[in-house]
Amino acid sequence: MRTSLGCAVLSVAIALYAPLLPANRQSDAPEAGVIICRVLELHRSAHPAVVAVVFHQQNRADQARLAAMLKQHSGASAEIQAGDGAWTQATVVRLKSCFGRGLLLLPAEAPSLKDGGAFRLKFPPSGAAD
Repeated sequence: MRTSLGCAVLSVAIALYAPLLPANRQSDAPEAGVIICRVLELHRSAHPAVVAVVFHQQNRADQARLAAMLKQHSGASAEIQAGDGAWTQATVVRLKSCFGRGLLLLPAEAPSLKDGGAFRLKFPPSGAAD
C-alpha cells in the first residue's frame, strides 16, 4: 500500500513540476531558422555607411546548424534582432577563412550591437527567394 501511495505522489509531483524544468520550457525551444549568435567583432564605417559584424553561434550545440545555414545562405538576406528590438534586414556571408564564422553587413542605423553581445539571426524559410 505504501509503495502504491508513494508512486502516486511521485507521479503527481512529476506532472506538476515537469513543465518548469529547463528542457521542457517552450520559450527555450529554437525557432525554425533562428539561431542565437554572439558578436566577435563589430566595425562601423561612415563612408560607406555600414556596420560589419563578425559572429558565431552563442551555444556550442548550434555550431553545426549555423555552419549549414551559413553555407546555404551565404550572400543572402537575413534578419537580426538585438534584445527585444525590431527585426532588421542584413546580408549574411560565410567567412571561408574563419571556420564557423559569419559576417553580417547592416545599414548604419542598425540596432545597437557590441562586441560580445548576443543577437538572434533568422534565415528565410528554405526555398524562399532572396
